[in-house]
Amino acid sequence: MPTENERKYVLSDAAAVRALWAPDDWSEIRQGYLPGDARIRRLTIGGRASDSFTYKIAAAGRLIEIETALADPRDFDDLWPLTDRRIHKRRRTVTDRHGLQWDIDLLLDADGTCYFAMAECEMPETMEAPPEVLPALAPFIAYAVPRDRQGEFLNSRLADPGYAAALRF
Repeated sequence: MPTENERKYVLSDAAAVRALWAPDDWSEIRQGYLPGDARIRRLTIGGRASDSFTYKIAAAGRLIEIETALADPRDFDDLWPLTDRRIHKRRRTVTDRHGLQWDIDLLLDADGTCYFAMAECEMPETMEAPPEVLPALAPFIAYAVPRDRQGEFLNSRLADPGYAAALRF
C-alpha cells in the first residue's frame, strides 16, 4: 500500500497557469466524498472517462492511500448521489526532471469559474520536499504550504468555495 507524501503549493493567477499548457492537456475531474474517509473520482481526458475509489487512513505515523479502479461506470453513477461534498476541477499532471509527479488543480465553481488554484508534488515516502518547484509554476507560487498546515488545504475542505476564500497565508 502506498504511503501518500506530498507537498502543496497555492498558486496565483489561475488563467496564466492554465495558459501554460494546451487546453487538450488538461483533464476534468468530478470528485465526491462518501460518508467516512472514502472518495470517488471520475477523470475525463480526451473524451474518455475513468473512475476510481480511494480510501485514505493514517496508520503507524503515515498516511496510507488505497485506490482502485471502478471498472463499471454504473458504480460511480450509483455512488455519486451518496456523496456529501463534491469538487469539480481541471487538472494538468506533469512529471518533472527528477521523476516527481506534479498535479496542478484549478478548482471550479458551479459556473465553471476557477476559485482556487493549487499544485501538489507527489514524492517518495522519505523525501521532505521536492528538490525544486516545477519551473513553469515558480512565478505563480503564492504560498508553499508547510507540513503543519497541510490539513487545511485538503480537497475535501477546498470543495467549499467559501472555505477556500477564507484561507489566510
